[in-house]
Amino acid sequence: MELDVQTGVDGKGSKYIEWKIGEGGFKRAWIQHRTPDKDWAGTGRYLNVVRIEGFHKGPAGNATDFPIFSDLPDEQILRNFVIATAAVTGLKI
Repeated sequence: MELDVQTGVDGKGSKYIEWKIGEGGFKRAWIQHRTPDKDWAGTGRYLNVVRIEGFHKGPAGNATDFPIFSDLPDEQILRNFVIATAAVTGLKI
């Protein structure tokens, strides 16, 4: 299966990337900037990933968050995450 990717901006102003995985599966990843009171890892930024029903549709599950310790730009983190995930799961890049 070839990697099919789309990008956008959600209602909270966060950039996101979405990709098709499998015949009917879709994932969305976005970077969330958190205020100090919700910043449990002390990084200020978190990569969130969730299942979605299709491109540009809302989340269909519970998101998982990963603190970002890198100073790479949001767009590069999202791109790298999708490429790494595709490589591990066998999608053609």
